[in-house]
Amino acid sequence: MLAEESILERLEHIWWVLHHSEEKNRMAVSATCYIDESGTDSSSAVAVVGGVMLNQQQFFWLDVEWRKCLCRHHIPWPLHMREFGPRGKLKDLRSEERRALFTDAVKVINETKGFSVVSTLNSDQYRTVFKGISSMSMYAACFANLAMLNGLSAQMSDYQRNIAYVLDEGNDYKHEILEAYPLLRNADLRVGSLTFESDNGLSALQVADVVSWATRRKQASELRSGFEPLTDLFDDKHSEVPYEPEWMLEVAEKLRAKMQTE
Repeated sequence: MLAEESILERLEHIWWVLHHSEEKNRMAVSATCYIDESGTDSSSAVAVVGGVMLNQQQFFWLDVEWRKCLCRHHIPWPLHMREFGPRGKLKDLRSEERRALFTDAVKVINETKGFSVVSTLNSDQYRTVFKGISSMSMYAACFANLAMLNGLSAQMSDYQRNIAYVLDEGNDYKHEILEAYPLLRNADLRVGSLTFESDNGLSALQVADVVSWATRRKQASELRSGFEPLTDLFDDKHSEVPYEPEWMLEVAEKLRAKMQTE
């Protein structure tokens, strides 16, 4: 395992690359939302997009403590929740081993996060609003809803800086996020930079995977068989974004107008 000093040096470099400056008066953002998805393929009844909001210090220490946590429980880097499935590398982990891992992991997440946030969209809501718009997937619609409510929350709390978004590059909907992004930027929603990174390198994106996976599993069934500690993610620093059909209809109308001009 890398020494803490070398880990922090690497993370400082990553943060600079993401935000272009280490000078406080020049940084584009002071908080970043790290996002992943769960259940956003076309056959899913419910899609979840979620993750964690972190400032620079929280980003650093989450990575340090996350690596320690995985090492303590002998979990190979990186952690992907799909690996607990019947064909995954962690499928043979016993319930008590999962319970110990996630008790520790949730403690790390809750102690280092600014807050966690998720957006949920069911297939009926999605089809009603975006019927006939192939460029807006459930993933993109979920992300747009999350960014909208993040922006409105920032305005209500008098948060003056933009919120940067870092998403896992390993998804099939990157082009749709890129298409929706200008609409979000133009809507005065505190939307800052948009970056795609690999969750193989960023602990924050692995944590986003845990948050979105736990939310979807909680909605589909109970968290059990060693996953029970994940319910503690949903604490007083966690927000589940309600679906806003009025704003989504406005997005859909703009996309339809764009399609007609192309």
